[in-house]
Order: sequence, then C-alpha cells, then structure tokens
Amino acid sequence: MLPLIDLHRHLEGSIRSSTMIAIARRDGHPFADVPRPRDELVARGPLGGLLPYLAKVDDRIGVVSGLGDWRRVAREAVEDAYDDGLDYVEFRFSPYFIRQQTGLAPEAVIDAVAEGVAEGSAVTGLRAGLIATILRDLGPEAAAEQVATFLTRRELWCGVDLAGNEAGYAAELFRPAFRAVRDAGLHVTVHAGEAAGPESVRAAVRELGAERIGHGVRSAEDPTLMAELAAAGVTLEVALTSNVQTGAAPGYPDHQIHALLAAGVPVTLNTDNPRVSDVRLSQEHTLARYASGLTPEQLRTVAEQSVRAAFTDLRIPGV
Repeated sequence: MLPLIDLHRHLEGSIRSSTMIAIARRDGHPFADVPRPRDELVARGPLGGLLPYLAKVDDRIGVVSGLGDWRRVAREAVEDAYDDGLDYVEFRFSPYFIRQQTGLAPEAVIDAVAEGVAEGSAVTGLRAGLIATILRDLGPEAAAEQVATFLTRRELWCGVDLAGNEAGYAAELFRPAFRAVRDAGLHVTVHAGEAAGPESVRAAVRELGAERIGHGVRSAEDPTLMAELAAAGVTLEVALTSNVQTGAAPGYPDHQIHALLAAGVPVTLNTDNPRVSDVRLSQEHTLARYASGLTPEQLRTVAEQSVRAAFTDLRIPGV
C-alpha cells in the first residue's frame, strides 16, 4: 500500500462544517441562521476563478472566534487526517489572517493550534508538521513582522509559506523576510503558478529559495521552467480537485499533472482545503487514477516524492 502524505493542507479550509455551525449556534452568531450553510462553506464544481474559491475558505473564519475553538479545530483536523488513513500531514495556517478575522493575538493563535495538533497526534499517533503562512497582500514590511512573530516560536514550525495575491506582489519584495526564514533553518514553500503564470514560479524559486511550490500547475506552460524544476528537484504541491474548482486546471483528464510528470518535475498530491473542496486525500489518489488517468507506476512515483519532499524526515516502510 502506498503512503498517504498531504503536504499542502490549509487549516482554515479543513475546519469541519459541523464544528463551524456548532460554534455559531453556541455564540449566537448570525451564521447559525443561514438557511443553507453548506453553500457558503463548500465548493460545488468549478467556481470560475480563485477568488470565489477563497471566499469559501475565508469568509466565515470569524465564526471560530476563541482560542479554545482553534485548539479544537486543530485537534479535529488531525483526527480527520488520521481517519482518512494518512501517514503524515503538514498543516499551514496564517495567524495574522486569523487575527484580522477574530482579533485574536497571532502568538496566542499559534500556541492554541500547536496544542490542538499535539493533542490530536497524541490520541491518533499521526505525525503532523506546521507551516506558517505569510499574507502576501499585506506587503513586505508586514511580512517581516510576521516572520519575526513566527520565529518567537521557532521550534513549532517546519516551514514557512507565502500566500495571497500572487499577481499583485512580486516575489522579490519578500526577499528579506525569506532570508530570515532560511537563516532560521526553516523550509520554504510558496504559492505560485496558480493565479499567475510560469514567471511567478521561477521567481519563487530564484528570489525566495522555494523548495516546494504550492500548486505550480502553470509551470506546464513553460518547458524551460519544467526542466529547471526537474533539475533542481523543486516539488509541486498539486491538488487536483482544488485546481479544477479554481480554474487553474481545465479538468481532471487534461490536468497539467501529465505534462509535469512527463517532464520529470517532482509532483505530490494534496487536498488544499478538504472541507471547501469536499475531498479527502484518499479520494484525490482515486481521482488521479480513474479521472486523470495516472498509471499505478506514476502514483507510486508521486507517493515516493511526497516522502522525499516532506519538511520532516520521514521513515515510511516500503518506500
């Protein structure tokens, strides 16, 4: 049996719908009275762009308003990954985005999430890593502040991510922030090649030292870039269902994963946002086989690359 490893899973998009509704009812939040809450929380097929997809991740985060709630959703996220049979998972989240939506101090959010993940891991035995996400939209000075906060809890993180308005803020603006990240010995992954083209991916690698690229499917538009990624061993964190829902990929059968694998680019399969995409990692592997048409040999390659690309040293029997 191949290992199941999810390297690109946002905590904010992993919160159970039932938990959000329960918290809203407990607190008397207006969301408790929405007639069809699932329509706001879950994508149904292609949405025509990234922003409508992100709205389903972001718009109701304020419902999860307490530190105990964030500890709870983190614990439940580990339990859900375990129930799907995962061997390892990395959760990424933005403490500063959560502050924007709830007013909670970023440091306190980090501690609460770390405690919840530790509780979930203790119960299930599932190993989990944490990746801190920098909000690109706040600009480079704010990025430096975010990194400084992350580094006050350096021991909790395995890596740092950059996410947000990919087309609006050039990667080079964030060189100082990611220099501090690398100097601290943390790994680097960057969202790129989803809402913007191949040059965004190239800049993430060259300017920020990205070892992994979140999504990166538009790399397939540039054969030279694919050759560079393959030679450097930069891994793409592909999420088939999310890519189709956001329009980054045209569909399952003609997903760019075929061109990427053919070019020797390291590729992994991930959920991105399990609740929003209404998908589990086991389903993504099934879709890769029967909807996208990957061969068993290709799926084994993807699984092996997931082990190698993890920001934690993994020992998986048989791999």
